Amino acid sequence: MQIHFERTGGFMGRKISLSLNLNEIPAEQAATLRTLIEEANFLTIEDPPPDAESARDQFIYMVAIETDKIHHIIHTTDTSMPATLRPLIENLSSLAHSGRR
Repeated sequence: MQIHFERTGGFMGRKISLSLNLNEIPAEQAATLRTLIEEANFLTIEDPPPDAESARDQFIYMVAIETDKIHHIIHTTDTSMPATLRPLIENLSSLAHSGRR
């Protein structure tokens, strides 16, 4: 399973990104990410149309998950993000900030 994550926007407009192959990271970390993906019901989240009324200076997130059988991508913001997705976004943001590539 591959995960591609990107966060853009915010006051400073700084972009952070991360690409992970869950087969190449520590097993505990991979298990945590798999659990967060499952708990978020990630594959059922639809990619909403862009929000023309979005708040200024908010973060915009892109998460793509790929396996041999699926490729699912979503775009969301701090204000439009489903609550179930927030733990996954926070974990990926933390990994991206720590420089995990």
